[in-house]
Amino acid sequence: MENKNLADADKYKKMASNLNFVGKFDVAVKYFKKSLEINENDFGVLINMGANLTVLKRYDEALEYYNRALEINNKDEFALSEKANILFIQGKFSEAIKGYEEVINNNKNSKIANYNKAMAYEKMMDFDKAIKSYGILINLDKSYIDAYYSKARCEEKFGKYKDAIVTYNKIIDMKKDAGEAYLKISSIYNKIGFYDKALEYIEKLIEINPEMTIGYINKALILDTLKKYDEALIWFDKAIKIENDDPDTYMRKGNTYRRMSQNYKALMCYDKAIEINESFFKAYIFKAEVLNEIKQYDNANICYKALIEKDNSKVYSAYANAPYKLVLNYMKLCDYEKAKIACIKAIKYYEELIYFSDGSEEFKEIKEKLGGILNGFR
Repeated sequence: MENKNLADADKYKKMASNLNFVGKFDVAVKYFKKSLEINENDFGVLINMGANLTVLKRYDEALEYYNRALEINNKDEFALSEKANILFIQGKFSEAIKGYEEVINNNKNSKIANYNKAMAYEKMMDFDKAIKSYGILINLDKSYIDAYYSKARCEEKFGKYKDAIVTYNKIIDMKKDAGEAYLKISSIYNKIGFYDKALEYIEKLIEINPEMTIGYINKALILDTLKKYDEALIWFDKAIKIENDDPDTYMRKGNTYRRMSQNYKALMCYDKAIEINESFFKAYIFKAEVLNEIKQYDNANICYKALIEKDNSKVYSAYANAPYKLVLNYMKLCDYEKAKIACIKAIKYYEELIYFSDGSEEFKEIKEKLGGILNGFR
């Protein structure tokens, strides 16, 4: 190749590198391509093309350039790793694993490749292999805390609760103030019904991280499960003192009042949650349930209307069966004209749900009931 051509290739490469430096990756790609037109086997430019196209989320194109680079050097760790990472991003986990294994075959001590391989197994929900892979990583580096967390997470997902607790405790042995480990152990004990142990670990979390509201909230929830409602309310209030703008805390506090049959206090909590976030739809659902229980159907209907109007996803309004219950409440109030109008709208609502849910039997049944109600008006 002539020196002039090589000089031009270098010139384009430098221009592209400067564009990369200021974040103009798409323009840089054009100049890297010009450089490759002159010197198609420039390994560094091929790698840069792959990297830039990855940043631009043009993954298939990026793979082409990494493959070209690997034809020149099939053991290059960066190219192998980045190719595998793209396959991971694309959800091609089996292929990604093969790529990470190529890296590991060349460098068995590659923590990144071992970690990513384990994550790929986890994404595939092959928790047994993920656990073993995280274990290999821990053997490479006994102080790799993220690997312990990931291994414990997989053990929990796999139903190996005792193993998960052991792994989380190893983190605590290394780092006494590992708040998340205490939280995870408490959650596992709570899940399997060992409430005293759950309280023990959540209290340790509160001791080492008193600023974390989740410690107070989780303690309140455990006490609520144990039907120690007055104590639970104290811990909800402690959480609110630290963070007074979380609608979920007020909603959960309201649920505790509801279990104590203190409905008006429960309603105040639900109202506070809605005041903080008018799109916090769970609070509308619980508020409507309480209002129905105390026969305040008009007020319950305000909640159902809000759900229907504000919940664009229809997830919460469908879960609450808001359109159907709106009709039933109007019937209880003997307001048959409003019941009829609400019934017509509800039928259309459930027709949409049936369509988008591939013919849900539950929604079909409700639509049929609404049809019967509507026929009764004629």
